[in-house]
Amino acid sequence: MKYLAPALLIALAANPALAGALGKDRPVHNKQNWYEEEAPWQEASVPMPEYPASFDWREIEMPGEVKQRVFIDAGSIQIGSDGVTRFTLLQLSSKGAENISREGVHCDQRSLRSYGFADPAGKRWIESTRAKWQKASFGDAFRQTMLKNLCPDGPAPRSSDALLTNLNKPDAKPRKD
Repeated sequence: MKYLAPALLIALAANPALAGALGKDRPVHNKQNWYEEEAPWQEASVPMPEYPASFDWREIEMPGEVKQRVFIDAGSIQIGSDGVTRFTLLQLSSKGAENISREGVHCDQRSLRSYGFADPAGKRWIESTRAKWQKASFGDAFRQTMLKNLCPDGPAPRSSDALLTNLNKPDAKPRKD
C-alpha cells in the first residue's frame, strides 16, 4: 500500500511524456481543417428522356394499405452523378386506371419527386409544374416501400444493374404488355 502512491505519481508524471511520444505519427490538425463545411447538395439538370417505344415493367410488392399496383420500367433507370436515381413508374389502380410518371429518388435525403407524367396517346412527357422533393414520412407506406426497393443499402445504388438485381428478387414480378 505504501508503494501505491509513488507508483501513481510516476504514472501521472509519465503520462504527458507518453502522450507526446505517441502523438508523433498523428496528423497535425489546426482549426482550419478540423471541419470543412460541404457545399449544399445540388441536383443536376437532366432533361426528360424520349418517350419509349415499349416498357419493361417490374412490379414492386406493396404493403396491404397501398391499394394500387406499382411497377418500374427496368429500361428507364438512370443513376445520376448527383445521387438521384431516375426512373419511369406505373401506378395501376384497382379499377385498371394507369398513371405513368417520370420519378426520382434521392436515397441520401430519403426523398422522392415527380418530374413529369406520360401522355401515352401523344407518346410524350408532360413536365410537372410542382416538381419538388418530398420526404418519406413514417406513415407513408408507398414512399417507404419505394425507398426500401430503390435504396436497399441506404445510399443510391451503384448501377442500374444493382438496382435491377434488387427488383428482380422473387417478389418482383414482370408485367406483360
